[in-house]
Amino acid sequence: MPIITLTTDWQTRDYYSGMIKGRLLTLVPDAVVIEINQLIEPFHILQASFILQQVLPEYPDGTIHLFLVNKGHQPGIWPAVAKYKNQFLVGWDDGILALVMTANPDYYLKLDYQSLEKMDELSGISNQFKHIEPSFPELSLFSRISRYLSLGLALEEAGPNSTGFSHSPAWQPVIQKDQIDGLVVFIDSYRNAITNIPKSEFLKIGTDRTFEITIKSNRYKIHGINHTYMESDPGELLAIFNSAGLLEIAIAQGNAAELLGFEPGTPIKIKFDGT
Repeated sequence: MPIITLTTDWQTRDYYSGMIKGRLLTLVPDAVVIEINQLIEPFHILQASFILQQVLPEYPDGTIHLFLVNKGHQPGIWPAVAKYKNQFLVGWDDGILALVMTANPDYYLKLDYQSLEKMDELSGISNQFKHIEPSFPELSLFSRISRYLSLGLALEEAGPNSTGFSHSPAWQPVIQKDQIDGLVVFIDSYRNAITNIPKSEFLKIGTDRTFEITIKSNRYKIHGINHTYMESDPGELLAIFNSAGLLEIAIAQGNAAELLGFEPGTPIKIKFDGT
C-alpha cells in the first residue's frame, strides 16, 4: 500500500489539493494520500522544507513525498526525484529538494521529456493523463511520477544519476571551539522561534561548561536550558530543546516572535566559558 504525502502552499480554500489527490487515487488506487501541510505561506520554501525535513524520519521506507512549494514554476524546469534515506522526494529541479536533505541522496534523477516518456511506458500510463496544463503542471507530472515510484520501478530505468548534486548547507550552524553561531529557521504556531542548533552539537561543544545564549546582537541573553516550558514564569524568556532536538527560543505563555521581532534568519549565538 503506497504512501504519498503532500506538502503544499495551496491553502484550504483552493481546489488544487483536491484535484491532485483525485488524480493520485486514480493512477495509484491503493495509495494512502496524506497531507503533511497545505498551509505553507505562499512561496515560502524555507518554511516548507523545514517542516518536511522534520517529518521524514517518521515515515516508512518507500514513502513518496510530493514537495509542491516553489518560487513560481519557470518554463524549462522539470521535476526531479531524489531517493533519500529509502524514501522518495519529488519536487521541481530548482534547488528546493536540496533544502530538505542533510546528506547527498542515493540517487538524483533530473527528469526531461525522454525520461518521463520512459516512466510512462514502464508504468503503463494512458494518454488521457499525459496532458500538461501550463497553469497546473503538477497535476499531470507529479501524479505520473508517483505512479511509477509506487510500482517499485527503479529510477535507473528512467534516467541517469546526477553525480553533480550536492545538498544545501542552509540549515547548518557554524561550529567553533567555544561558540556556535546559528539562526532562526522557523516560527511555529505558538510563535516560538526554532533554530538550526541541534542538541547534539550543543552537548558536544559545551562539555558541561557554562554558557550564554545571545539573541539579536546581545540584545537578549539566556543562561540556561529548560526541560519544560512550565519551568519559567509567564512572560519569561527561555530556551529549550524541542521534540526535533533543536534549540527553541520562547516566552513562557507568550508570543516570542511578535514581542522580540523574531523571523527566519534572526541570528542566535551560544558562547561557552573559555571564549
